[in-house]
Amino acid sequence: MSQVEFYEELRQATSPSRLVRYFTLRPGIDDLEAFSLYLWNMALCESLYPVLQGIEVTLRNSIHQAASATFGDEFWFRNRLLTREQGTILQLDSSFGTPSNRVGSGKYISECSLGFWVGLFRGEYEQVLWTRLLPAVFPHAPRRFRSRSELYARLDRIRRLRNRVFHHEPIWHLPDLEQQHQQILETIGWISPAMLAMTRLLDRFPSVYTRGAQPYATELENIAQDWAR
Repeated sequence: MSQVEFYEELRQATSPSRLVRYFTLRPGIDDLEAFSLYLWNMALCESLYPVLQGIEVTLRNSIHQAASATFGDEFWFRNRLLTREQGTILQLDSSFGTPSNRVGSGKYISECSLGFWVGLFRGEYEQVLWTRLLPAVFPHAPRRFRSRSELYARLDRIRRLRNRVFHHEPIWHLPDLEQQHQQILETIGWISPAMLAMTRLLDRFPSVYTRGAQPYATELENIAQDWAR
């Protein structure tokens, strides 16, 4: 197999329609550069998994714990949610196929997506939830950031990045990717400094980002040459 055939096989495996975005984002690159960026993008997405998991798990549990304590009901989501989010709970009722008191509230909390939890920060929930819950959910947030609107903007941005990562979309080209990574860590710390400390143990993003695509280009070129022999 020649190098041309090697890259053509890779193109088909990754799908030309997905790969074309790399050529669009970086005009004039060749196959080696495109697939090096593709590999770097995969590595960046992988390296963001710990912080994205950290914020999702920490946020939902903090909301649940604060709401349960404030409203005196671990099933607070039964009568505090608006139509969109209540629909999610009803779908879970159907999928569980049993009364919620037998399933346990924790099962509902873990099954709701990050989008569900971020949606609770929309303006409609200002009086429903956040006049009472905000300090308990974000006990370590600076006062200037402790508002529903500020947190909604920040969390929705995290949600959009999370969706790009989990749907294998390009993120390597984002000019503020380092800043977004730092904001996720910062937000985890606003909820739980202990979780932040643990999350940092697995956080490889800074080194992956700093290395860039060149190490992957070197290795991939070697593989392509071996295939051509």
